[in-house]
Amino acid sequence: MLRLMLLSSLLLLAATVQAREVTVGLYENDPQVFRDAEGHASGIFVELIELIAAEEGWRLSFQECAWADCLEQTARGEIDLMPDVAISDRHEARLDFHTVPALRSWWQVYRRPDLEVNSIFDLAGRRIVFLEGSTQRERIAALLDEFGIDYEPVLVENFHAAFETVSAGRTDVAVVNHLFGSRYHTDFGLERTPVVMEPSRLFFATGEGRNPELLDAIDRHLTQWQDDHDSVYFDIIERWLGERPREFVPGWVGWLVSIGGLLMLAALVVAFRLRRVSASHGRHLTETRRALETAYEVIEASPVVLFRWQPAPGWPVDFVSGNVARWGYTPEEFLSGERRFADIIHPDDLERVKIEVEERLGAGAMAYRQEYRILHADGSPRWVGDLTRVFRDDNGNVDRLEGVVTDITEQREGDRRQREAATVLENTIEGVIITDVSERIVMVNRAFQALTGYTEDEVLGRPVTLLDADPAASPWRAIREEVAVCGHWQGELTSRRKNGEIFPELRAISRIVGRTGEGDHVVHLFTDMSRLRASEARLDFLARHDALTDLPNRASLLSHLRERVASADVDALALLLIDLDHFRGVNDSYGHHMGDTLLRQAAERLESLLEGRCLARLGGDEFAVLAENVNRTELASLAEMIIAALSRPWRLDNGTEVRLGASVGITCYPEFGSSPEALLQQAGAAVYRAKAEGRGSVRFFDDSLTASARQRVEMETRLRRAIEAGEFELYYQPQVDVASGQIIGAEALVRWRDGDRGLVPPDAFIRVAEQTGIIVALGEWVLRETCRQGREWRDAGLPVPRLAVNLSARQLHDESLVERVRTVLEETGYPPDQLELELTESSLMHQHERSVRVLRALRGLGLHLAIDDFGTGYSSLAYLRQFPIDVLKIDKRFVDDLAENNDDREIAAAILAMGHALRLSVIAEGVETEAQLAFLSANDCDSYQGYLFSPPLPPAAFARLLSE
Repeated sequence: MLRLMLLSSLLLLAATVQAREVTVGLYENDPQVFRDAEGHASGIFVELIELIAAEEGWRLSFQECAWADCLEQTARGEIDLMPDVAISDRHEARLDFHTVPALRSWWQVYRRPDLEVNSIFDLAGRRIVFLEGSTQRERIAALLDEFGIDYEPVLVENFHAAFETVSAGRTDVAVVNHLFGSRYHTDFGLERTPVVMEPSRLFFATGEGRNPELLDAIDRHLTQWQDDHDSVYFDIIERWLGERPREFVPGWVGWLVSIGGLLMLAALVVAFRLRRVSASHGRHLTETRRALETAYEVIEASPVVLFRWQPAPGWPVDFVSGNVARWGYTPEEFLSGERRFADIIHPDDLERVKIEVEERLGAGAMAYRQEYRILHADGSPRWVGDLTRVFRDDNGNVDRLEGVVTDITEQREGDRRQREAATVLENTIEGVIITDVSERIVMVNRAFQALTGYTEDEVLGRPVTLLDADPAASPWRAIREEVAVCGHWQGELTSRRKNGEIFPELRAISRIVGRTGEGDHVVHLFTDMSRLRASEARLDFLARHDALTDLPNRASLLSHLRERVASADVDALALLLIDLDHFRGVNDSYGHHMGDTLLRQAAERLESLLEGRCLARLGGDEFAVLAENVNRTELASLAEMIIAALSRPWRLDNGTEVRLGASVGITCYPEFGSSPEALLQQAGAAVYRAKAEGRGSVRFFDDSLTASARQRVEMETRLRRAIEAGEFELYYQPQVDVASGQIIGAEALVRWRDGDRGLVPPDAFIRVAEQTGIIVALGEWVLRETCRQGREWRDAGLPVPRLAVNLSARQLHDESLVERVRTVLEETGYPPDQLELELTESSLMHQHERSVRVLRALRGLGLHLAIDDFGTGYSSLAYLRQFPIDVLKIDKRFVDDLAENNDDREIAAAILAMGHALRLSVIAEGVETEAQLAFLSANDCDSYQGYLFSPPLPPAAFARLLSE
């Protein structure tokens, strides 16, 4: 009621000013946007735009159309606002969007109750229904192809139709927006699966370059409402969904079409009409007998069976050739009247055959042909072709029927396969070309026409090389040679469409050898690689560039630094590290969107100022720039120019003016650093000093900033002494099964009991051990001591769970790692299947291919592998599935705020979904509260460790815990 009163008041106020006419697209996608039972526009997006229109003084009208038509009309400007649109490359090419998402959603798989679908791998071979024209359909299809999952896609116009096809059994599963699915899946008797795909942010869209004021107004209201949890925005969401929406993040292999050759059937029908022959002398009688014997032998050996029927009910048989035995019958069964011809016709076809015979005899036919099924004596059905001749008396009445019946089962099966092949051929997304031996095109499918722009009539009879982009560089000589020798060829070609556009394609060519009397043919199957190449180029770009600003990233900067340091033409080189001042305050006050806008603007200012120099964004609000062959005075002047440029006022998207600033740290090569890593570390120390001393200033690196380096040297010395003195201890933290509460494992954690300083926390020495290489020796001690202790417990009869040991990046990339692990297992006698090695994401990504080989070798020893601190590094599904791992560990940083932080809950849920999709066990670390455990349990987390159950325990205490 309060909302209605507010809306009425706003409408009255808006009526006093000139109203802006705004046309809004309306299509069926309940609950986001649809027309309700009374014919009114309804849904989440409708209510949002009505509230905004009331406050802005717009007058709304709704244009009803199908989804694809609505988008087309929006692009042409016939519709001002199209609700419920996800951003994609295809949409951004024709549409503009506001920046604050109006709603978040994801796509989920729903199944028939008789199917078992627990992961995307269970979709293999299924008939999957998608919404036609949806961006998500393309992305989900790409995901399934990436996993090598073959499936049969079915396209429909709306989600109701999708659920209807699954409910009716015409398809197996439907991929729909979870908002719709949650409301209607029970109405169709369908069940939700745990397979979640393609998270989406949903917006209002308008035609490109049109109505920017509408988008600005929408952003303004959404920003205001979403910052206030008591706003009308959340009232609308909760009323429609019952809760605030959550966003799950769950990260090409094509399928080949088999083309069957044409099956040629030759049916030689031999009909003999035996006439009575009378001869007056022996020679003629002998010749006639021989002719009859020959005819009999031909009939018996032929594939046809001869019948003579009476035109009576059931078609009694007067004559049947002896080769009816091939059907399991004897001639006597028919001639004695025990069996009539109608008795062997398949019951499902008998009535049809009767009607056809009556119609043709009634029409005066002298011959006719039928196809139907007969039953062999063993009950098996076979298709036959029946060529029947009608004999009539002088009055035109039917006297008898004589038939030549031929088994055509194989022919019909061949025809069926041919029709199916033709159907597949016409509906596959790959282009197909069939040529004769002279390489002239004799057939193409629809996909070829769509991919190349040529119609079939335009290419028939033309050489297959017509698509060559560069005839002068044609590879066809080598292709022909390989096809001639091997019968097939596969590789990449560069082709040209009819409109002149050049595109890469993957082509497979196979020769089909024809039968005797038939010519050979060559089949070309090709896939347009343009989209894949674009994706690869984008991924390659993102591997070396920052996704937000498109500047080179840290890895690219280090690579360039390494190149310039090794270059003979560089006498002096400086690295300037730039850190924005007060950025965090703006980010926290105005939101991450505004923060991202500022970072893009900062990148643009720096690019304009530093044109020609290597500029990179390192992450967060840090930038770096290289300056070559400049002196200290020039460097200071450049730094001051940077600070001045970044200190000018900034204007946010909402019109607010803010001021930032910058601090700059500078280090020089070869004066201080000799490696890219050292230079970056020194510049970081210098900028830290600049910020600590008041911000907005420049500091050069010097020896006074090396105190931390001296501390590291001291720590290294103490660590080496501690290893020799045996000052390290192992503690064991239990890992607990969420469902049963039983201990299923334990992580071995190293502790340093220094003789002078007491217990030293791991954070104080692990990093130094990593940097100095001491971690290799320390890690081997931890591995050996864990296996020794585990074997001792087992010998004492304790129920020892699987013990987990952390491997550092240095250990992983040590050439002797696998042999070291094998030696420890053999010497301690500890079972490999009771040992688990934990590795971090970042260590796996470094030297990726080698990491895969090492992990496979470790798995070959029989032990288990886990990824520790998952979610803090690359978290790439494409990479993750290449590693032979068993366990994912959710990092403690995402577990700490599960009870309060929605982002951490969504990340944790996404990791769980990703892990289970890959059939991995997922364990959460750092669980300290019942609320955290409740969330993990509700989201099917397998196990956990943390102070909620037990802190890390010394060996004796852990042994007591096991014995209890």
